[in-house]
Amino acid sequence: VVAVSAIVAPGLAAAANAPPPMKPNPPGLECKKAAAEFGADNLWWGQFSGMRDATDLRVPHAVSVWRCFRTEVDCKNWLYWKNTDFGFWTWVARCDHGFRP
Repeated sequence: VVAVSAIVAPGLAAAANAPPPMKPNPPGLECKKAAAEFGADNLWWGQFSGMRDATDLRVPHAVSVWRCFRTEVDCKNWLYWKNTDFGFWTWVARCDHGFRP
């Protein structure tokens, strides 16, 4: 019995110290097409403008993008990844319910 608990215990310790699950990075939907298909009031509209501290000028260092999502969770996960990639300086980072072009 002692040998079995010695084997199980390290596995429990590893599970307790596991990193949090990675957030999905949803690509989002093209807003006008999604509004026509699902209705503008049924969407979440994500907007992000920011830049990264990049020394390699071949890599885009500033973006201003918007995408639509079916859920608030997807919109916020998308913002999380935009802030991760372009979080050096952020101008706009928001999710609003309903698409308003």
